[in-house]
Amino acid sequence: MMKMTYLLALLLFISIVPLHSCTSSRAEESKTRKDGKGRLEISFNFHRGGIASSQYAIWIEDEKGKLIRTIYATSFTAKGGYEYREDAIPMWVDKAKPQQMTSAQVDAVTSATPQNGNLVYQWNGRDDKGMCVPAGKYKFFIEGTLHWKSRILYSGDFVWGKNTQNSIPIKVEYFTRSSANENMITGLKVCYVAE
Repeated sequence: MMKMTYLLALLLFISIVPLHSCTSSRAEESKTRKDGKGRLEISFNFHRGGIASSQYAIWIEDEKGKLIRTIYATSFTAKGGYEYREDAIPMWVDKAKPQQMTSAQVDAVTSATPQNGNLVYQWNGRDDKGMCVPAGKYKFFIEGTLHWKSRILYSGDFVWGKNTQNSIPIKVEYFTRSSANENMITGLKVCYVAE
């Protein structure tokens, strides 16, 4: 009986950890609902590669191309890996300038590279300073370093503060395309839910 209870508790823990570690905090989710503005939800299947791979970042820009908020960046790159691996998510590094960020700012957007599985990230309409952004046009980006210089960039336009957008069109660009680790990010879905 004790083994069965332990096994059930372990299975419950394993099923909760991936979703909790990759979504916004419960406090942020509560604020989002309270503000009534909505959320941008990004989900995809993640498959880790080997050496010099599996780095990615997710961020939001306004329609003028100004970085509004980094939703996530793998800690290897954000915590200094960009200094000796210039091919690790270079577009995000150029935009976010992690070398100028405080440790607390880096910690707020990073975690270890996740394990394989379905990942879900949410943006609650706040900028990097925690302020609500005005309604309007924005763009999301997901940059992934697949293997050494081989990279992929997903992007799409959406309107914050308007009606629900169940399926936001996604543009895909490849840089120094290679077949190595090409399935790092699959099944990408992005939607905006007005609340």
